[in-house]
Amino acid sequence: MIFRLAIIGFGNVGQEFARLLLAKRPWLLRSKGLDIEVVAISTKSRGSLMSERALDLERVLKEIEEKGSLEGYPDSHTDLPPLRIIDKTVADMVVELTTLNIDSGQPAIDHITRALECGMDVVTANKGPIAFAYNELRAVARSRGVRLRFEGTVMDGTPVFSLVEKTLPGCQVLGLRGILNSTSNYVLTEMSRGRTAADAIKEAQARGIAEADPSLDMDGWDAAAKITALANVLMDARKTPKDVDRTGVRDISSKELADAKTNGKRIRLIATAAVDGEDIRLVVRPEAVGPDSPFWPVEGTSSALTIRTDLMGDLTILEEAPALTQTAYAVFSDLLHTVESIRSGSL
Repeated sequence: MIFRLAIIGFGNVGQEFARLLLAKRPWLLRSKGLDIEVVAISTKSRGSLMSERALDLERVLKEIEEKGSLEGYPDSHTDLPPLRIIDKTVADMVVELTTLNIDSGQPAIDHITRALECGMDVVTANKGPIAFAYNELRAVARSRGVRLRFEGTVMDGTPVFSLVEKTLPGCQVLGLRGILNSTSNYVLTEMSRGRTAADAIKEAQARGIAEADPSLDMDGWDAAAKITALANVLMDARKTPKDVDRTGVRDISSKELADAKTNGKRIRLIATAAVDGEDIRLVVRPEAVGPDSPFWPVEGTSSALTIRTDLMGDLTILEEAPALTQTAYAVFSDLLHTVESIRSGSL
């Protein structure tokens, strides 16, 4: 079976996903009878590619790594916008990997909507569309009989959404609580060990953990988008990140961390979704946690999520020190689940 992809957004995650496709190609052919072809790639500023035949991913990656653009690749384009690619591509699936726009979730929402309306399945690791427009996108997917998957939007490749969907039938999710942002958790961990916030952020940037502008992480916006996406999917919250009661960690001082340590506590940025009467309340704020908390051992870039259910009580998932590969794997696993659904005729 040949299955063709159009990748919209080809930054770090998109490139790592391409490497994963190359590495797993023999296994896919041997074990799944599946030949994955990338037939289109759209980048924000490095050019775009579209073909009716498979692109040479090794050459694409080489062009990006050595020249910083796709202009040296045959038939590259500098004026081919993503929506036009989605309209014209022969792809079976759009993989939407553009960066988060915390103000609106755009243009990723439009990219995904257009792909679904064109009858293509969609996989995304961009949390914006799920945080801002999950119900609308799900409705479009159902009306067109196609699939929308998004495991990589929260906790990288950790199977959070699929855990509930596939293994907890009949369970109602009553609440969510977790450490969902790696950068802020790394900074708080390093500050508790005596480093300044500035030094910790600089080190995080050098290691590729933090962006050049860490505001979304330090001000709690990234965690807000993630808890919103989780609550929208698992609790039918129908919220956006703007509904989150949000306090970041930018103003946390070394003294506060030291005082917490003296009292046997650790300060962590905790994101919470909880039922509040007929509503669902979303909160992101620093909290002091003790040794009895499941978040006590969560240090550095690790993440954790507790899912409170009516039948299984509290279930806690820990992701330890994730790397880019884990996010790329989330996209890869969503791709495989989609193909399996197509083969079985299910959604």
